[in-house]
Amino acid sequence: MGHTGVCMYTVYYSEHDAPDERRIGMVSAPNSSIALRIAEMQFINATIHKISELTPPEDETRFPGARFINGEFRPVMHQDEVY
Repeated sequence: MGHTGVCMYTVYYSEHDAPDERRIGMVSAPNSSIALRIAEMQFINATIHKISELTPPEDETRFPGARFINGEFRPVMHQDEVY
């Protein structure tokens, strides 16, 4: 992970009652090992096949505290708005 903070991870899993059906879920975590632990707790009756960090394209502007307002993401202007 090249930056600090929480990242989103894609979780590829299958539930025990439908092992041939692959599903996709999402978790947020500070690193991949914690993401795996969170996924194991969130998808408790499932087999986790793979976890991948979602990374934005290199040229995409990042807004760590962005909010979805009127159909578009807008940056949080003040740090106290993040919490």
